[in-house]
Amino acid sequence: MRRIIAMGLLLSTLGFGLPTLYRTIHRRFFGVRSEVYLAEQNMEYYYENEVRVIVEQMARAKMRPPKNATIEKLTGEIVPHQNGLYFDLDAIVHSVVHAPAKTRIELSGIEVVPFIRTEHLAELTDLLGDFSTPLLGSPGRVENIRLSLAAINNTLVLPGEVFSFNEVVGERTVERGYKNAPIILGEAVVPGVGGGICQSSTTLYNAVREAGMEIVERRIHSIAPSYIRHGLDAAVAWPYTDFKFRNDSTTPVIVKAEIQGWRVRVWVLGKDGGDPP
Repeated sequence: MRRIIAMGLLLSTLGFGLPTLYRTIHRRFFGVRSEVYLAEQNMEYYYENEVRVIVEQMARAKMRPPKNATIEKLTGEIVPHQNGLYFDLDAIVHSVVHAPAKTRIELSGIEVVPFIRTEHLAELTDLLGDFSTPLLGSPGRVENIRLSLAAINNTLVLPGEVFSFNEVVGERTVERGYKNAPIILGEAVVPGVGGGICQSSTTLYNAVREAGMEIVERRIHSIAPSYIRHGLDAAVAWPYTDFKFRNDSTTPVIVKAEIQGWRVRVWVLGKDGGDPP
């Protein structure tokens, strides 16, 4: 009976104990050395592939993309940029795997600076283009112009970016506050939701033209509008008739737009010297 019990214990050791002991010894020889810490994480005896999984999880929790500085739509204030944080996973894994015993390694990232920074927007104070037209028409028409100007106001246009009036202003609907007012349709003037906003696009066009920006898309009305000489207008209609321009300078520009007294005014701020490359 004793021999049988002894044989059973031996088989048990050979079947289970030795593999476990072997793995423990193998980790001590080929895994991370003892008392190696990455931040507060104990990394001792982990294999390289396990270290990579842990490093990826830790870095993912701290990694963040850079954010460009931008303009707050309502106030026109500069929203400061935020640097991103990037981690070189290969370098971190290498440092952990090859660290001597009793080493503490910090999980340090690399700051990534965004393309548009706060100081870049702070420089956009030069008046590149400025145009105004007389404010005419019914209260509904005036409200439509006000809404469209509010959508345009404080729009940041980056170098190479195309500004689309329809994309920025959006669809003109009753639900969004737009009123019925006269619109030019072919050779006739008829009521339509959003009537009057062509004055906003026309004023924008002339300000951009004065700023020397590239005009990408523009159409004129079939009959002359009352607020500007025919041929200097820019007709818009959702969704196909649009006014577009490209910021072909090397610096961002800010489009400003509002009703001032009895004038519709649009102006473009930027930095002198940001000429096309």
